[in-house]
Amino acid sequence: MSPDGPGRAALLHAAVVAEDPEDLVRLCLPAMDDALAVGAPVEVVLDRRGARAFRDARPDAPLRLPSPVDVPAVGLAHRLADSVVPGGVVIGRVCADAGPVDRALAEDAVTVLLADHALSVVCVYAPGQVEVARRAHPWLLTPDGPVPSPDHRPPAATSPVPAAVLGSSVDRVPVPDGAALAALRQRVAAVVRDAGLDGERAEVAVLAAHEAMLLACGVDLVPGPTDLPPGEHTLDVRVSSDAVVAECRAVPEASDGPPRPPVEDPRFAHLARFCDHATAHDDRHGRTVRVLTGTR
Repeated sequence: MSPDGPGRAALLHAAVVAEDPEDLVRLCLPAMDDALAVGAPVEVVLDRRGARAFRDARPDAPLRLPSPVDVPAVGLAHRLADSVVPGGVVIGRVCADAGPVDRALAEDAVTVLLADHALSVVCVYAPGQVEVARRAHPWLLTPDGPVPSPDHRPPAATSPVPAAVLGSSVDRVPVPDGAALAALRQRVAAVVRDAGLDGERAEVAVLAAHEAMLLACGVDLVPGPTDLPPGEHTLDVRVSSDAVVAECRAVPEASDGPPRPPVEDPRFAHLARFCDHATAHDDRHGRTVRVLTGTR
């Protein structure tokens, strides 16, 4: 079900519009069966009638069937980011049933925070919500499989990201060269201290921001003095009630060609060791790397 082919770390965030639970099951069975075939989890977050339809379709499958009241729309993406298993599938109405503000926030958060995960998040919408579903999702689940949504309005891949998704920006500074990395660390240290982190966890959060800037700029993570390639490089530190996010954006003056996809870069795996969650996104101008450290 991955839109980029098997084995690729890519999110399938799709809307599915169904008249009834039986129709919904028919549309979702290919995604479910793909996940079950590789032992990945399948979570169905629907009311009793919807959950029963999925259970009847695959009575022996180890489906997870949490109650919708236990899975609030706001915070869904953070929960999945903390527990994601490659190839997993989540099917539910929690976003569609939320109010307009919470629904838009939840859908944007899924798109932004889970972009680099091999995960399928299928959001169930009623026939009367077709326009909303098409705008909020990169993909639509159809009888022929997932197809791109022509009406999708993607959240910003770079700043400004909606404050409710990643927290409010509390500090934004340029990082023009390697000498400025010390200032980057000092700024992040002050923010994580104010957010209540201390000791080793605070130190690791600062290190994550430092490494994120190196990865954004394409610098090898090696000991010793480090310089950054010429370009416009910035740090944006965001704080929410649950986390501190360091967002590092690098726009080089020149490029030697397309970079390796960020999540396939071994430096990304190295970076992920220093934070609770990391994402990396390339576009035609540069690369954005975000590292999140929880404060609870």
